[in-house]
Amino acid sequence: CANGLNRERAKFYGLNDLETIILIHIGHMKNPSQKDISQKLGAPKQTVNNIIKSLEEDGQIELSQDENDKRIRILRLTSKGEKNRDARIKPIVESNKRIYEKLGEEKAKEIRDNLKLLTATIRGEFEKEDK
Repeated sequence: CANGLNRERAKFYGLNDLETIILIHIGHMKNPSQKDISQKLGAPKQTVNNIIKSLEEDGQIELSQDENDKRIRILRLTSKGEKNRDARIKPIVESNKRIYEKLGEEKAKEIRDNLKLLTATIRGEFEKEDK
């Protein structure tokens, strides 16, 4: 329910397009490659590739070779990409601050801890089912 509400909230603020989601992830992941982004989002590689090409042509991201594997291209936001990403996520960041203020630090920490526990428990069940 919370995940669905959060998706609706993101859509309300215009954050439902894959380009925005990719910009956000490039800015928050350490040395992401196209493959990393595709796997993280569960999106088709070709779709992600098309968006990355478009973002690169627009000057929002740059690609550089991985130091260890020259076949891998690392994605980085340019200053233009950072500004675009920040402008797109500003409303949701402000909304998150209001929610946090309503909950208070102690309740927010309790919720985070419980969600981490739930996630770990679900992951553990999946791992058991894979065996």
